[in-house]
Amino acid sequence: MSQISATDSDSLAKRIVAHHSFPGASSAAIERVLAKGTYKSVAHGEEICSEGDTGNEFFFLVRGNISVMRRDINGINRMLSDMTCPCVFGHMAVVDGSRRSATCMANGPVDIVVVQRSQLDQMITEATVAGVALRRLLIASLCDQLSNANGFVRRIVLDHGDAPDAAPQPPRPETRRMSEPTNTTEDLQTVSAMLGGWASDLSDLEKLNDDVEFIADEDMKRTHRAKKNR
Repeated sequence: MSQISATDSDSLAKRIVAHHSFPGASSAAIERVLAKGTYKSVAHGEEICSEGDTGNEFFFLVRGNISVMRRDINGINRMLSDMTCPCVFGHMAVVDGSRRSATCMANGPVDIVVVQRSQLDQMITEATVAGVALRRLLIASLCDQLSNANGFVRRIVLDHGDAPDAAPQPPRPETRRMSEPTNTTEDLQTVSAMLGGWASDLSDLEKLNDDVEFIADEDMKRTHRAKKNR
């Protein structure tokens, strides 16, 4: 393993800044963060991190595609999503000390930059350009995860119940892909994986699901009306 090349570092840093446009974003600062890690090539089908493992490093995807998988209630890996460059992943377990919430596997040849926990601990407390950039990048990435999970929860609400002002609808034909959740328990597992590290006690979440009253906002009502008028 070695450091990322100057060309790859410049290209990846610029793409990260374009994707996560946090205040004060600087590709030069991101390049300093990338320089702290080690460059690694991963073969197709190789696991980069495994569900349930401790998190001692996080990763930047330089090129290639990564499949994100999580075990279902039967212990079988289900694909939740694909990740492409630019992205940072595996950081939640390093930040909060939780176990890995999902398995990340190379889908074809993949190149990554691996940053160890010790490097994160050092940079995240530094009053340097790289330290500031790393802190803001992690916050921006976590906000994206929360936003994506929020959107998924919104779809769960729309799939599992009608808005208060919507008339009952006939059952819709099955249109889910094999990789998509098929029941509430699997939906909750998917949300937990999307959050990237906040483990969920599914029994508690199932009980909570029975007690929660969903209140439809105006956007949800408009969505229901649009579906009704199709």
